[in-house]
Amino acid sequence: MEIITSTQNRTVKAFRALSEKKFREREGLFPVEGGNILRDIPPSAVVKYVLALPSRADEACARFGESRVTVVSDEVMKSISDTVTPYGLAAAVEIPKGEFALPSGNALLLDGVSDPGNLGTVIRTAAATGFEDVYLLGCTDAYAPKAVRASMGGIFRVRVRAVDNEQASALVRGTFSVALDMAGESLFASHVPAPCLIVAGSEAHGVDKALLGEVKSVRSLPMTGGMESLNVAVAAGIAMYNVFTSSQHTEVL
Repeated sequence: MEIITSTQNRTVKAFRALSEKKFREREGLFPVEGGNILRDIPPSAVVKYVLALPSRADEACARFGESRVTVVSDEVMKSISDTVTPYGLAAAVEIPKGEFALPSGNALLLDGVSDPGNLGTVIRTAAATGFEDVYLLGCTDAYAPKAVRASMGGIFRVRVRAVDNEQASALVRGTFSVALDMAGESLFASHVPAPCLIVAGSEAHGVDKALLGEVKSVRSLPMTGGMESLNVAVAAGIAMYNVFTSSQHTEVL
């Protein structure tokens, strides 16, 4: 197979552009890098094209089909990679589309989370705890390279939807919604029934006051040492695992 050596190649430039949100939105694609996460791509995901080093070409062709694979040089791969040491495989994957709908199971609503690493970590935990729907209100892009990488494949295992204020309000009113806020009772004081909607905000601003006024329950995470807040990925993770383990215990009983 021909090896592309120019960083100005049309496909290479198109992939590199996907690091910016405006191009992801325009093309409807997001970049995925790395061996583990590429192996996690489910058959339901639409992979448009793949860039691979010569040493990874056979692996890429076996996984995605030769017609979708472009072989590139080390220099080209470094020019498109978001990591210091590229694995040698990168794919452009179609961003899933879907209409807004209330969840049928456990779900998460994030309000104003701006750090892509935090968002990706939350998505990873959501996938691990069976929270199949993640709604984003005023958050960073879940399909940014850093968020995708931090999700460790979780981005393919949950439904991620950006919502507006009206849709967020419909979510908290149409579900058993539980907001995380230091003014609430302890998360562990009483059982949180499943299915539920966990609502978490950023450390800087917390959950929007209008949403707090509409949720069914407000819960806090008890802390010592004078600490007043936790990283949103940690707080949301504790809440999701609390619901997950409680439901697992109920099923066993």
